[in-house]
Amino acid sequence: MKKVDMHMHTCASDGTWDEFELKDELKKNKINIFSITDHDSIDNVRKMDKILNSNDELEFIPGVELTTSYDDKEYHLTLYNYDDKNTLFLDLINWTKEKRISANKEYIENYVSNKYDSVTKEDFEKYEYNRKRGGWKSANYLIDKGIHKDYYTHLTDVKKSGYKADLKDPEEVIKIAKKSGGKVFLAHPSYHYKNSYMPEDELKRWIEMGIDGIECYSPYNEKFIDYYVKFCKQNNLMISGGSDCHGDFIKTRKLGLPHVELKDINIKGLL
Repeated sequence: MKKVDMHMHTCASDGTWDEFELKDELKKNKINIFSITDHDSIDNVRKMDKILNSNDELEFIPGVELTTSYDDKEYHLTLYNYDDKNTLFLDLINWTKEKRISANKEYIENYVSNKYDSVTKEDFEKYEYNRKRGGWKSANYLIDKGIHKDYYTHLTDVKKSGYKADLKDPEEVIKIAKKSGGKVFLAHPSYHYKNSYMPEDELKRWIEMGIDGIECYSPYNEKFIDYYVKFCKQNNLMISGGSDCHGDFIKTRKLGLPHVELKDINIKGLL
């Protein structure tokens, strides 16, 4: 049995663990094949690659979670086995990261600061927080200010404000991702359909846009795993799975859950 988890986050994006802590947790949970898929960041992928050795008995597949906008909604794509020196790919993740940061700044400066005298552009810019706390700057800032109770309150307020990053569309993101030599998967499709599944016509649209596979095993998909696996097999797509673990940031997403073994999925092109 080889246990697999192809979707997890570290403190390089919005998770809490660094590469050493994650390595320990992988061993504790007896996971054999794994990938780090931080949001638009490969910093801890590079760090993990440096600390692994043959005695660890861990097979590491470099990954990243790319952010895109489709049908006025944010979607995530996991990319594996890319060339981490590919200029177009590096430009893409840096550009996206800056767009997200800029949107957060605009939200703080143009929306929140108008409601609270204690919030200013200058105060937000000088604010720093421990990345191993998880989350992101604007959320932690407003929680520390006592303005937002938690991350969910923050996300609700951001949505209400209307401020969001102007992201690239899936066709462009997938095209750039493939030029890096990697394989692209549609991440957790049921995330966008609470307690339901993504319709086949939409899944087929993602095939037309160029995905190589679907993340069939996910905490969001648990009721519909068979549906997604069947679709992948019928359409000659690769099959992946992962926990979307964020360390201690989102305690409901546990490393290695849902339970996925190598025999359950199709990632031969990545091994």
